[in-house]
Amino acid sequence: MKTRIMLYFAALSIGFMLNGCGSKASENAKDNEKEEEAVVYPAVAVSESDPKQELNIPGELMSYYETDVFPKVNSYIKKINFDIGDRVKTGQVLAELEAPELSAQLAEAYSKVRSSEAQLTASRSVYRRLLQAAATRGAVSPNDMDLARSKITADSLSLLGSSAVYASVQQMNSYLKIRAPFDGIIADRKLSPGAFVGPGDKSAMPIFRIKQQNILRLQLSVPERFMDAVQQNQPVSFSVVSLPGEIFKGKINRISHSVDRQTRSELIEIQIPNPSGRLASGMYAQVTLPVGRGHASLIVPSSSVATTMEKCFVVKVEDGKAKWINVRKGIEADGKTEIFGGVKKGDIVLKTANDELQQGQPVKVSQATF
Repeated sequence: MKTRIMLYFAALSIGFMLNGCGSKASENAKDNEKEEEAVVYPAVAVSESDPKQELNIPGELMSYYETDVFPKVNSYIKKINFDIGDRVKTGQVLAELEAPELSAQLAEAYSKVRSSEAQLTASRSVYRRLLQAAATRGAVSPNDMDLARSKITADSLSLLGSSAVYASVQQMNSYLKIRAPFDGIIADRKLSPGAFVGPGDKSAMPIFRIKQQNILRLQLSVPERFMDAVQQNQPVSFSVVSLPGEIFKGKINRISHSVDRQTRSELIEIQIPNPSGRLASGMYAQVTLPVGRGHASLIVPSSSVATTMEKCFVVKVEDGKAKWINVRKGIEADGKTEIFGGVKKGDIVLKTANDELQQGQPVKVSQATF
């Protein structure tokens, strides 16, 4: 009996201890819930603005015109008048060629022209005499008059044909003098006097390479996401390594309006006057390009946009609950980011995106500034 009473009191003590522990755990859980409910997240309203940003993009300076100079006729180089680094003007004779067979063809063509002229002169003289004789009735038959007129026509056409051949051979001979197609600099000279050149040369090597240096093209590739922000005549500035501390300016002259499939970028071009020749084609330039939409876009603090391996999103607060909204980022500047997606002006989003908040989880927010 004594043993039973002791067991009864022992069981009763254990029950009180377990009940006390459970109550304490319940109180701790309630305290934790209160602590969680007490967390307040700063939030901001989605606003509209015209975003501005400066892009730093590498570019390359290129000659406005650049060409390889090839001869048009088979010949030998007789004389080279200019070499690498020389400045030339449009029409200047860069090199002289020789082709004896062309000279012979020119002389032959000229002799045919003179022969045709003589035949035409004789035909006209015969026709005039027949015309005078025809004044006497029956002295000249009508058939003779017709033949004389036909002879004049045939000789006239023969003169036209021989003159055309002569002009063609003259033109071919003019190609024996290689002239500069535009003002520029001889960037390279490939051949020397005595070399055989022309369309029949299988190596097809140019004699010169000429580059125009007083005007340059600055080409750069703008990422696809900024295509809408690039405008015609937009000012840009750039610098080159060889002239440290100097800033050059220009305006966008041409926009390709085409995206390169490999780089996913758009080619734009800036025309750069270079009268002093301090800049040279082939130089790399670091370009500062200010970009803007020109119209209002949705703006949030940069911290409001979270990026994971799977998505880019903002946490929108709707009816007191968290909601992940997928967005795309646009221009980023001054701690603000342009976004595109399922949000609109005035929507409330967390100032700092938190990927630990689950979809539909209740949240408390306080109004914050950008």
